[in-house]
Amino acid sequence: MGKAAEPWFELDTDPASVQRIMPPGRGERFEGVAFSPPGDTLAIATSESNSVLLFRRATDGRFDETPFQVIGKPGLKYPHDVSFSHANGGELLAVAQREGAIAVYARYGAHDYDPTPAVEISGPQSKLAFSDAVAFVPPDDRYLAACNLELGTISFFPALRHWLPAFARTPELEFKHPSIHHPDGLAFSACGNWLATANHGGHTVTVLRRRAGLFAPHRIRLSRRPVTIIKDPLLRHPHSVAFTPATNHLVVTNAGANYFTVYAPERRRLGTRWSHKPVVQVIAHDDDVFKAVNMTDKTEGGPKGVAVNKNTLAVCSPQIGIKIYSFREGWK
Repeated sequence: MGKAAEPWFELDTDPASVQRIMPPGRGERFEGVAFSPPGDTLAIATSESNSVLLFRRATDGRFDETPFQVIGKPGLKYPHDVSFSHANGGELLAVAQREGAIAVYARYGAHDYDPTPAVEISGPQSKLAFSDAVAFVPPDDRYLAACNLELGTISFFPALRHWLPAFARTPELEFKHPSIHHPDGLAFSACGNWLATANHGGHTVTVLRRRAGLFAPHRIRLSRRPVTIIKDPLLRHPHSVAFTPATNHLVVTNAGANYFTVYAPERRRLGTRWSHKPVVQVIAHDDDVFKAVNMTDKTEGGPKGVAVNKNTLAVCSPQIGIKIYSFREGWK
């Protein structure tokens, strides 16, 4: 038998190739980032200004530095994360709010997003508490998932009918595991088979496998035992996670450190696992700026939101603004 192919990942960190977009105003505190499915729109959750900024990709491949639309005012309360989905000829944009709510906005055709949410999930029946991250569940986006920092749970809200947007206001599943301590971010692989959580309070990342139901194959099920719990000492208050589309490398931002890290998938006899040491570690921004914030609050100063689309990776934070990188990946 020949040696199994191994994944590789290369990030272009040449300053000339990295685009940086600064917040348009001092009140814009960048917390979460997401790409639309085609990759032509970049959304940023700005927590303290209670809004979401939408940036358009120009013909040269770079993003405009001025948002083409600002949504959420009034209505959003401390938006912390964003996620996109296809929806019957249009797009949906889900916004997680720290107070325990999710708002879903819709746009169709070439129009801007409707400033009025198409769906709102909140209240006691939602069982959301410090809902710091949100994600549509691939490959069919028939569930909307959110992590609850206070409760240590991952909530799954099913779509109610084929014509989106329409999601249940009560979760079908609330997943909990001891390793998921103060989850601040979550992400699914493009195939939908893997779920990763950034455990802010545990300084770890948990990776879970999705199981197919025997009698209800489309219902969400997760393995009770994580396939990997990354306990790398470099993880310091991990904030967000993202899988790359071709190889499932796992990108992790650290709110309490001035870098983000990338972990490789490893094919083993009992299935896929993820490395406990990073294959890439990237300094996020000026170290003096990081230290000035981090000396006051050890949970702040580092990169926060992270998103991946095709061969583009974006990270954001109040100090960084947005940094947009290109990368390559594959198997050798």
